[in-house]
Amino acid sequence: MRSRFQDLAAVFAIRPFAIYQAGHITMTVGLWMQRIAIGWVVWTLTGSEAWLGVIAFSELFPSIFTGILGGRLADRIPTTRVMFWGQIASVFVSMLLAVLHFSDALSLGAIVGAMVFFGAINGLLLPARLSMASYLAPPQLLPTALAVNSTGFNLSRLVGPAISAGLLLVASATYVFAVAAVCFGIFACALHVIRDVPRQSPARPPMPKAGTLEVFRNVMATPIIFGVILLQFAQGLLLRPANELFPAFSELAFDMGEVGLGALNGALAGGAIIGALALSKARATMAALRQIFVTSAVFALSLVAFSLTQNFGLALFFLVVHGAAMASSNIAAMAFVQIRTPQERLGRVLSLYTAVYRVGPALGAFLFGMTAEATSLAMTGVGFGVVGFAATCALAIYIMRPSVSKEPV
Repeated sequence: MRSRFQDLAAVFAIRPFAIYQAGHITMTVGLWMQRIAIGWVVWTLTGSEAWLGVIAFSELFPSIFTGILGGRLADRIPTTRVMFWGQIASVFVSMLLAVLHFSDALSLGAIVGAMVFFGAINGLLLPARLSMASYLAPPQLLPTALAVNSTGFNLSRLVGPAISAGLLLVASATYVFAVAAVCFGIFACALHVIRDVPRQSPARPPMPKAGTLEVFRNVMATPIIFGVILLQFAQGLLLRPANELFPAFSELAFDMGEVGLGALNGALAGGAIIGALALSKARATMAALRQIFVTSAVFALSLVAFSLTQNFGLALFFLVVHGAAMASSNIAAMAFVQIRTPQERLGRVLSLYTAVYRVGPALGAFLFGMTAEATSLAMTGVGFGVVGFAATCALAIYIMRPSVSKEPV
């Protein structure tokens, strides 16, 4: 515990990192506010689990295509500048949503269009966002920096839904979208302040120049890296989409409405904060892999438990476990890949990571929603969780074979 606090103090002593985190958590509060409002507006318009899946798919799927370009930009342009212009575009999307909702012109078609554009922006920015920890912090503090990123993201998952639910109860989604736009603007200001900060990681011996496709081939030829990335796809396809259906779980499974929606998101976020702070630490290769796969297995089984329970308090407990396992597995996986990737290729490797990380939830949310519409939320959650556990076990066996390559990408 003392070592953990020392690492946290050291990483926050890096002034540009502290400024970035202040802006980043503000942005993610706005992001979660907007997601909650979008989900609730869609649910009130349609009452359909399938439409919730379609909207989540609309936001996530475009990022698959823009993420590759985002990786090339992150390797060639300072990541702070890439992210600055992305936040300006995000402000525009949120203000458009606010104006359309205020004028009663926010149709399902307009929501889908806005989410496609917003998703394309996020895909372009995500490689830069994922690499910011290694850009602003030295390698020995990278797991701690990633844990801080995750903690901020999930703390905002507590704060954002609470604010959003309150505004939805006393006002309307118009105010949620407007506040989200302000949050994105604050992050843009923080990025402008640190725009000229140099990379903190020490230079490595340069590797031969390689095109994007060659970098991808090298990743796929390194099973220990590619297998960890595949696990992110499996989690995204089978486990993470459940939270996109929280509006339906809150209304149909627990009859809790907006209050239940905020509580479900809050429990997941609280667990993720616990997982980020308690279980994220630099580890040797095999110890890191064990953490990644054990916590992934818990991530899957806790979804099964959540889907089966009809008691709201017990459901919140399972979501805390679910969130802790999710954060611990994801942070360990991200640190594992970044530490073993040369800096001059990091953006493109993370663009592949981004594509896999996003395509899974995009397809998963669509499939989860359609399956829940055809069967039930409980059966869908149990089925997806069981298959996710099986996929985790299969990938663990694949990666941890003695013959697996340990070479960097």
